[in-house]
Amino acid sequence: MSFAERFQFLLDSEQATPESIHITEEIIETIQKEYKIILDETNGASLVTHLAVTLKKIKAQENLLEMPEICVNEALSYKEEMAFAEKIAGFLKKAHQIDFNRSETAFLAIHLRNINQHLEKKEVDIQK
Repeated sequence: MSFAERFQFLLDSEQATPESIHITEEIIETIQKEYKIILDETNGASLVTHLAVTLKKIKAQENLLEMPEICVNEALSYKEEMAFAEKIAGFLKKAHQIDFNRSETAFLAIHLRNINQHLEKKEVDIQK
């Protein structure tokens, strides 16, 4: 499934809106530039889905579940990813008036950590 197909499914099932998908695409572009990669189903499917659905909920002022404190603390230990997640959260606030709370920022940092680990594994596999 491509991101376009994933987005269409999210639209058809009313889990996302055209606006939440557009913003998600902006974030994908930012991540790709930062990490110098192309996100696809293997390294970004869960991130893309989470963002599109969460952004819709925030815009609709729906309550979001809080991430358990132990998970937030783990995300805080990923210094580089957390800093980049905070940068994205700042962009969302400035460009789209979307407030990513601490829990959502931490969740984004964990997704970014997974992307970094995927990149590191690819580099190791290439060197073998």
